[in-house]
Amino acid sequence: MQWLLDHAPVDKRWCLVHATHMTPDESARAARSGAVAGLCPSTEANLGDGIFDAPSWLKADGRWGVGSDSHVCVSAAQELMLLEYSQRLATRQRNVLASHAQAWVATHMTLQAVAGGAQASARPVAGLTHGQQADIVVLDAQHPLLLDLPTPQAMASAHVFASHRQSVLHQVWVAGRLQVQAGRHALHESSRAELARARLSLLKNQT
Repeated sequence: MQWLLDHAPVDKRWCLVHATHMTPDESARAARSGAVAGLCPSTEANLGDGIFDAPSWLKADGRWGVGSDSHVCVSAAQELMLLEYSQRLATRQRNVLASHAQAWVATHMTLQAVAGGAQASARPVAGLTHGQQADIVVLDAQHPLLLDLPTPQAMASAHVFASHRQSVLHQVWVAGRLQVQAGRHALHESSRAELARARLSLLKNQT
């Protein structure tokens, strides 16, 4: 990372994927560059890649997002849970990724991840306002794990930390188009068949 920062024009157009092997000085320099740290906690755990140093990154006002690398996991909520839990293990503290402005960990993490992801992908995603791309996740407020919770923040917390994470998803909209309804993707049936065919082909090639 030191070599990259010394020799490349790293700025807000960059996304530094994983970023788990940085020294505190490298972390501070990279964060100040405006680049986004692209974190994939499930893959980093699967590969034994180490734990992202979130405290150093955030101290320098660094931005971050989450993604899925190698498809070890494809749940944004689960990536957020793993990120917060890894920080708790590393720092021996709780609520590491909360803030003074936003004490709800899941809410703060979601807002941070959306902002970082929007910057990294150069997409106008910043809430339900004019000029922003309509990417929307709708939770099922009638799901047993969310039912009668008093606030959206409590529901987000249950979604990230106290559910199967995908089971409470009701709808997903991408660029204003409904892609998931009642927890099922529009391409569910066709993609399931394609997956089975691809897997069978791979297994045949191994024999």
